[in-house]
Amino acid sequence: MRKIAFLCLFLSAFGGSAQQPMNFAIADSIPVVDAGHQLLYPWAGGINFPKFSEIDLNADGLIDLFAFDMSNNRVLTFVNTGTGGIDSYRYAPEYADQFPEMRGWAILYDYNCDGKPDLFSVPVNNNGIMQYRNDSQSGQLIFTLVENQIKADYGGGSFSNILASGFLMPNFDDVDGDGDMDILGQQFFCVGSFAYYKNLSMEQFGVCDSINKYALETYAWGRFALRSGLYSNVAVGTYNSSCTMNQNVPPELYEPTIARRDDTYAQGYTIDIDGDGDKDLLVGDSQATNSLLIINGGTNQLAQMVSEDTLFPSYNTPAVMTSFTTHAYADADHDGKKDLLVGNREFENKHGVLFYRNNGTNSIPIFDVHQNDFLQHEMIDFGEGAAPVFFDADADGLQDLIIGYKSLSIGGGNVESGLAYYHNNGTPTSPAFEFVTRDYAGVVAFSLAPPLIPAFGDLDGDLDVDLLIGSDDGKLYYFNNTAGPGQVAVFVYTAAAYMGIDVGNTAAPQLTDITRDGKLDLLIGEKSGFINFYENIGTSATPFFSNLPTNDTLGGIVVQTTGFPDGYSVPYLFDDDGTFRLIVSSMQGKVFLYSNIDGNLNGSFTLEDTLLSKVQGNKYSFHMTVSGGYLNNDPYLDLVYGLYGGGAQIFLQIDPTSAINETEVHKELVIYPVPASQEVILQWKDQFRHVNIPFTIKDMLGRIISSRIFSGREAIINVSEFPAGIYFICPEQGSPFTTAKFIVLH
Repeated sequence: MRKIAFLCLFLSAFGGSAQQPMNFAIADSIPVVDAGHQLLYPWAGGINFPKFSEIDLNADGLIDLFAFDMSNNRVLTFVNTGTGGIDSYRYAPEYADQFPEMRGWAILYDYNCDGKPDLFSVPVNNNGIMQYRNDSQSGQLIFTLVENQIKADYGGGSFSNILASGFLMPNFDDVDGDGDMDILGQQFFCVGSFAYYKNLSMEQFGVCDSINKYALETYAWGRFALRSGLYSNVAVGTYNSSCTMNQNVPPELYEPTIARRDDTYAQGYTIDIDGDGDKDLLVGDSQATNSLLIINGGTNQLAQMVSEDTLFPSYNTPAVMTSFTTHAYADADHDGKKDLLVGNREFENKHGVLFYRNNGTNSIPIFDVHQNDFLQHEMIDFGEGAAPVFFDADADGLQDLIIGYKSLSIGGGNVESGLAYYHNNGTPTSPAFEFVTRDYAGVVAFSLAPPLIPAFGDLDGDLDVDLLIGSDDGKLYYFNNTAGPGQVAVFVYTAAAYMGIDVGNTAAPQLTDITRDGKLDLLIGEKSGFINFYENIGTSATPFFSNLPTNDTLGGIVVQTTGFPDGYSVPYLFDDDGTFRLIVSSMQGKVFLYSNIDGNLNGSFTLEDTLLSKVQGNKYSFHMTVSGGYLNNDPYLDLVYGLYGGGAQIFLQIDPTSAINETEVHKELVIYPVPASQEVILQWKDQFRHVNIPFTIKDMLGRIISSRIFSGREAIINVSEFPAGIYFICPEQGSPFTTAKFIVLH
């Protein structure tokens, strides 16, 4: 494929075969309205159980937000726009892709005191704590692995890994106030207490950045432990614990006098909440619903917990979740005061991030609850396991969006699954969506086993489009459209376990004429990672499918994750100018493109490309879906992905004849957003910030749209009047940076 720089010289489209390479760009500027409000970041993909940290992603001096969704190991990044307020964020996926692959949990903390927060997570194939140093420069994020396992001296010079796992997340903070990062973590020698690993870097070297200089000081930091009991789900502490490294757990820790449940898994978060200079502790517990605040009446060097607020903040609305609260202290509304963000780890996936505004000071915060769906309220988010498809529900010629969802927790422990409907009220070239209902076709009432994956097609030959829903039980459920051709669809539940088909678990159907005989056939993905082909041996008006697949390993495709028997395949077959190609999503977060299909239904298909690779995170269960359609009136297939976070992302295909090299890494210049609708922002690296940079902007035909000379760190190009398409930033000969491109979509 030609390089972009070469295109700046010639900029002429070239011919090719029908099967050009497929290049896609996320379309995060397509507007979405919900209850009259235009969502700020509808295509962020949803978020379930986030752990938040602060970081300056783009080196502009403003503090941005990092979120790690513990439900699917996905990184989300939000840039501070500088406009102030809780809504002053821009969803910025270009930074998320620059973080390493992580699992379990991830948190940022500046351990080496250079002003840049470093990264901590769990080793991908192990337990413990993995440590990355933040070596980022000029908005280019660089995380260098410096330690795969942080170790501590457990006594007598015996160094072992600090205990952590994908579920046991430690707390990182300067607990003793000496300037280096200490670690508090749970352990099982002294049940219900937190081990204190003291960092000896300052004591031994006078600097804060030494690695593996930790010593286990005590198994019961603050001389407290969580009470154990069976009659309540509220975590409460007990104090003056005598549990040390060399003593057994005192029996009074098990006395159920207040009947509070500890249990095995708890998570602490240190914060000086009363302004006395020492660290207090917020605790969430896997068997409790509350946030427990424990007050330190001692000192930094000798913590002694003395009192508690079992329903913190009891002076306001308590931070209570269905289970296992998590905490972060960050300036979420950019008013200079750190706020409290309370999330959870298990159940509340829709209204699951409480935002408490700080109406006090950073020294003595006073928290006032503001909302229960921080960030989530500005996204398309239907809990967990979204499965979107395009379908013209009102027969107006525009592709609407129907989203199957697996599990929407709507408060109080109530969970539902169904289909959501977004109406496309845009134009043929500029889609725009508006939320209509989360119970399209009345599916919620049937309590189908989620995840629910919809497929549309005219099954009965009456010229309107019917609905099949695949469910977790491996079966299909048939909803007949009784409206007639050209009418708003009206679906009537007609058949359970359609045609007796059962693929085992997690049926992911598509209705498509793969045999090219004028009758709709069935492709069905499944939990095991195979693709099942069911040929329609009836007629177009009266279809008939055997309950056994015609081919249960279509194309020889199996998308199982290494080391696991599952793959959760979701197929999408499409006709590319007379030739079939097949796209398959998988549990591992990859989306594959296959060819060599026509006339080869009993053979092996050819793996042509990987269209997506873990940029949506990864999860070892049902994870993501793929479907497609033609959204913006060009001849190129567009894709819609469903994410485990409960949201959707649309990727528009770039004209394959443009010969853009999508894998080229631009090292001197950062361009965002991609695609753009109103303006394009160019950011140069440090060494080019004071250099006059002349360049021209050209369209695909080589026409000069604009000539510019920019100096400084950042340049903004107004593209609101540019026609939708691909544009090239072409430097003058001898310029210090290479050619780049940007995409405009309206």
